[in-house]
Amino acid sequence: MDYYRINSVLWNDYLLADMPKERSFKCGRVAATTILAITLAAVTVTRALGEDAGVTQCVGPLSLRLADAALNAPRVANSDGTLYGLQRWRPGTNQTYLGVAFPGLLSCAYTVSAIFGAACHPIGALASVRQVDAALSGWKKISNLNELQPGDVIFWRPRKAKILGVSCPNTHWHVGISVGGDRTVDNDWWSGQPRLNRIARLCSDFAYARRPLR
Repeated sequence: MDYYRINSVLWNDYLLADMPKERSFKCGRVAATTILAITLAAVTVTRALGEDAGVTQCVGPLSLRLADAALNAPRVANSDGTLYGLQRWRPGTNQTYLGVAFPGLLSCAYTVSAIFGAACHPIGALASVRQVDAALSGWKKISNLNELQPGDVIFWRPRKAKILGVSCPNTHWHVGISVGGDRTVDNDWWSGQPRLNRIARLCSDFAYARRPLR
């Protein structure tokens, strides 16, 4: 995955998302020049400070910084459960199924907390989905799945369903970050690590999302 190409696409999505259709053609050439200049500047800053630092730079809109930090999370997450310096595996995140322990099964809120910290908008080390939602209660609420944008914080509710005759074991709400289209980055139950996923889940339903106020 080309990290710099993703940054360019996210900038383009953000700058053109709210542009009226009748103006988009006229503004296209100016917008393209602006996007190129901003992208080159962002790449220069990132390279100068070192890509391996794994921390999003504090420039640009918060939505872009969140999406950027989320996209980078799977690459920089550590095998001990830390992400961007935050320990996500704690006593309350551990669950055992059939005698097998999963230390980070319930680490979704800590994962989002770490991403917020890397995006230069710390919300603390929040342990639950409820706490994340409370911290973002003043943000715009998005109820339509088709209106999601990169950087939106997505909330899922548990689905009461059966798969091959077996009830879904999930009884918990879940939270992650939209990175564009139907893709998200959020904590994977079984590995306990941030992963690139899709919004649709077998045992969870999209509930709503929160978007930073511009």
